Amino acid sequence: MNIDYNVVATGLVAPCAIFIIKTLLDFSLSHYFVKFFHWVPVRGFFRDRPPEISGRWEQIWEAPDSPSFKDVADRHSYTEIKQFGKYLYAEFDAKGRTYCMFATIKNSYVMGEWYDKNDRLAYFGTLQLKIVDAAKLEGLYIGHSSRTSRVESGDWNWRRCAT
Repeated sequence: MNIDYNVVATGLVAPCAIFIIKTLLDFSLSHYFVKFFHWVPVRGFFRDRPPEISGRWEQIWEAPDSPSFKDVADRHSYTEIKQFGKYLYAEFDAKGRTYCMFATIKNSYVMGEWYDKNDRLAYFGTLQLKIVDAAKLEGLYIGHSSRTSRVESGDWNWRRCAT
């Protein structure tokens, strides 16, 4: 009986790669993994088939009690959502600072976290958005600033940009 080691090695590469990717996504490295490898087609590898969210989006969030973000222009921006299976990553700007959003799609909801890209402990929080349809996400964010230490919340709405 001859064993073709090339066939054995080839058969082991894909499951091992999927296991490694899945492990990375479960740890903090997942933010960077999704950011840089969102282009890899993985919908066939994993059982879940989340809706396609990737693309260019316009987002605006409300800050009713914030003295720092009174102007609507400070809370409005455009961003590119990058998607890797059920994982999402986006970077957006507000008042000259860059913020990141990392989330997971669960059923018809986007649930995750957002944070200041340069200082993850200064300004951060969580989010939950309802996937209304392929062009609209609506929900809430919760967060706090190291400046005030108060927990605040507000509406957060996303609209897909026309291509």
